[in-house]
Formats: sequence, C-alpha cells, structure tokens
Amino acid sequence: MTTIPPNTCPHCGALIPADSANGLCPRCVFAKALAPTADGGFAPYAPPSLESVRAAFPHLEVTGFIGSGGMGAVFKARQPQLDRFVALKILPSELASQPGFSERFQREAQALARLSHPHIVTVHDFGRAGDFYFLLMEFIDGVNLRQLLQTKRLTPKEALSIVPPICEALQCAHDHGIVHRDIKPENLLIDKAGTVKIADFGIAKIVAARDTLRGAPDRLRRPGAGQRLRRSSRRHLLPRSRALRNAHR
Repeated sequence: MTTIPPNTCPHCGALIPADSANGLCPRCVFAKALAPTADGGFAPYAPPSLESVRAAFPHLEVTGFIGSGGMGAVFKARQPQLDRFVALKILPSELASQPGFSERFQREAQALARLSHPHIVTVHDFGRAGDFYFLLMEFIDGVNLRQLLQTKRLTPKEALSIVPPICEALQCAHDHGIVHRDIKPENLLIDKAGTVKIADFGIAKIVAARDTLRGAPDRLRRPGAGQRLRRSSRRHLLPRSRALRNAHR
C-alpha cells in the first residue's frame, strides 16, 4: 500500500508549502476559488427586451445588452448631455411586489452611491422608471477576471497586483458598513489600462428578500462595526492572498 507523504495533497498530489494557511493545498483552493459560481444563490433572471428598456429610459441612448444573472440584467447606454457611456442595471421585476422592497432599495442604493473609491464601480444614479428598478453605474470598458483568465495565464506579478486594490476597496466599503456578499471573478472588472474595479457592491443585499430595514445594515452601522469588519476581512483575505501567491510558485 502506497503511503502519501504528509506534505502532499491527497486530492491533486501537489506539494503543500510549509507556510500554507491552515495546511490547505494552494492549487486546490485556487481552483475552487476560480470555479463558476451561481449568482449569490438567486434564480436566473430573464432580461427585459431592449425595446422595453429604451421606452422606459428615453433620456438615455440604450445601445445594447451586456449580460444578465440572478441579480439583474445590464445594458450599455450613453448619456447624451454628458457624452459618456454608462452601465444600466435593471433589477428583477418581481422584486417590486416584495413588502418593503422600495424602502430597502432606496436605503441601500443611497449607501452604494456614497461609496467613492478608485477600485469600486461608481453608482451615478438609481431609482424606478416605469416597472424597472435600476442602478446607473460607471461603464468599465474591459473584461471581468473570469474572461481574462480564459484568454491568458497571469504571471505571478500580474496575479498579485490584483490583490492590494481589491483589499483596499473592500476595506473602504467595510468602513462604510457595506459588505459585498458576492465576491467572485465575474464581479472583478479590469479595464484596458489594467485597473481592477469591484462591481455589484451591495446588489445581493438589495435583492435578498429576507432583509428588512431593521436588518443587517443597522447592525453594520453601529459604532465599532467598521473595526469588527476590518478584523474579519483581514482574517478572510490573508488565506486567499497566500493561496494566490503559492498557486504560481
């Protein structure tokens, strides 16, 4: 009977570095982190037609459909007066029938709009147009991390350069009492200049039917909440950054 060395992963056979967090196999952790995930556990959303969106937003030039998931559909649009492109996110239409959704949407969207960080996608506007609850956001001309990894293999330097700005952006949000809830490669956008930005901050919170005005936002915004989130985020981010570093050794 073959004996597996104690520093060898029983699943993939790779050597586990002595400084690996919690003795985990970096290769397996990295592969699992990059595996496709569902949209925060929400059912797929059938996007509205391009014609209906254009009719609801006559002040915008809606140029095309970008994509959709369990938390809404995204369209590319242009603001003629400002001569800039924006991303128009339409939330699932069935949300309007949920008790208290309108107040929850207003509250959370205002919190998102106050977030200002170079590595967080900016929320320019939000509201309701006809039957559509929407968020008007900064348009990122680029790809998400999943798409990037499908086209090329990142060098260790390139991979590690993504970690600090993500940590800084998460810290900024945590200091404002906002937790992303759905960090994954699809929500990490990289523009043509190589700048990474986190998208969909708080969208899972808005869509979650069980959240109420007296739910998590209030608890997160109590005095000292930012300190607790800061300690928590460090504990969770350090193993991930170590796994990312070791995966390219």
